[in-house]
Amino acid sequence: MILEPLDKRMINWDFSRFESRGCPFCDAISTKPSYIRPDRCSVLNCSMCGCYYVSPAPSENLLNDFYSSYHVAYFGGRISYGVENIKSELDVLDPQSDPRLSFVMKDMLLRLNAGYRILDFGCGTGEFLYQAKQLGASVVGVEFDHVAVSICHQLGLESVLLGGIDVLKNIDEKFDLIVLNDVIEHVLNPNQLISDLCELLDKGGKILIWTPNGDAIANDDRKTALRVDLEHMQYLTSGAVSELCRRNSLSVCHYQQLGFPSDRNFIDNLSERSWRAQIKSRLLVCLGGIGLMGFVRRALLRLGYKRSIYLSGGSYNLFCVLVKR
Repeated sequence: MILEPLDKRMINWDFSRFESRGCPFCDAISTKPSYIRPDRCSVLNCSMCGCYYVSPAPSENLLNDFYSSYHVAYFGGRISYGVENIKSELDVLDPQSDPRLSFVMKDMLLRLNAGYRILDFGCGTGEFLYQAKQLGASVVGVEFDHVAVSICHQLGLESVLLGGIDVLKNIDEKFDLIVLNDVIEHVLNPNQLISDLCELLDKGGKILIWTPNGDAIANDDRKTALRVDLEHMQYLTSGAVSELCRRNSLSVCHYQQLGFPSDRNFIDNLSERSWRAQIKSRLLVCLGGIGLMGFVRRALLRLGYKRSIYLSGGSYNLFCVLVKR
């Protein structure tokens, strides 16, 4: 089935630099594509673990070139928004409205060792790490995009390192929690990534995964996950999670399907809130430009306002936590 575009962003892949591969989770070989994405990539459905994955897929060198400027090319508007404005928005978020941060708060209470340690691999511009640090965690980040790393440093996250999986061998501490926010769907070898990250887990440490939910694809008539964010190389399913656990001596301690995709880049924006979001974005930019953002933020905090970004319901996202046995 050939899928129609839904995302305004389209990747023009160099297919001469693509390579065939088996299932990235269980190594099974599928030969018949289930879908052709709008970027002309073939998506296969593994008959063993049920995951969906792109094959042939971009070579490692091609993906490295792509991600070296990923945040500028795909989220440039957010970066140009300015560090102070980003920080002001983060300071009025309610951490309990985000299930990931809510989990962090609970896990910090359960693990009584001093200095709860978090590693965020693929931390982007540092929003999650910034909030985790505000909660009292000791944080380290790894990010491939040099511009995103610069934003992190300006947010006060000096421990964010530039690089990819190669950087992990230079980290000589153990962590209570390793976070993969919208990461596992991007890498070509998720099994290897999880294996390397497990080496950095303390006893009883956990890996938090937030990713598009592959199990939702079969029941979604619009096949939304396969029509947006076309840099995704695979889509995690419950069977794939079981395979990750089997290979890496992990157990599932949390498994939840929830939420909706962001439609800010959709060709047809179906959100009833889109016009409000546009007005709010322009207002924030104007306030920042005339130096009033800090005043507004302090006023909101005095009034007890904490903004929520999380939408409950839905099944687009998969939020699971795996614990080291």
